[in-house]
Amino acid sequence: MPAPQRVSTPTLVAAVRSIAEQQGLDAVTMSSVAAAVGVRAPSLYKRAANRHALLQLAADDAASELGTEVAAIAESATDPHDVLAGLARALRALAARSPNVTTLLFCAPAPAANPSPEALAPIMSILLAAVSEISPGDPLPAARTLTAWAYGFCTMEQNGGFRQGGDVDVAFERGLQIVLRGVTA
Repeated sequence: MPAPQRVSTPTLVAAVRSIAEQQGLDAVTMSSVAAAVGVRAPSLYKRAANRHALLQLAADDAASELGTEVAAIAESATDPHDVLAGLARALRALAARSPNVTTLLFCAPAPAANPSPEALAPIMSILLAAVSEISPGDPLPAARTLTAWAYGFCTMEQNGGFRQGGDVDVAFERGLQIVLRGVTA
């Protein structure tokens, strides 16, 4: 009997993300992912205990992708406003590329599918540091405000929520400036 095929973590994550984006988060199952990577479902249990663990792999990958972009922005920026604006724009770009997987960063279907704290730590560190430079007191409320606005905008954009005409890119930039002024206040 031949040995079961080994599946690399990057291959597994790519399969989960592909299924999530093409068919939706509900389509990510042990069976669908196993079929996509060419193994039987029981073989996946060596890598992921259940469907939510598969989703967490995708969420961690998305957080890592966003974290890499945000770190590059923070490294090249001298103004914390630029870091925060860059973070919001990077989130919007991720949501445009991977709307379903981006949802896992904020609205996973179960706590076990949330991104791990370790995956989010680099983003949170940069976000809180930038907010701390421009806003007195505890940076968490202001960071949450910026994040909620940016993700809400992305969600409305992905769902066709802006039906009043006008340039959505201009609206994003205008809204971002308003939120950044509020964070500074």
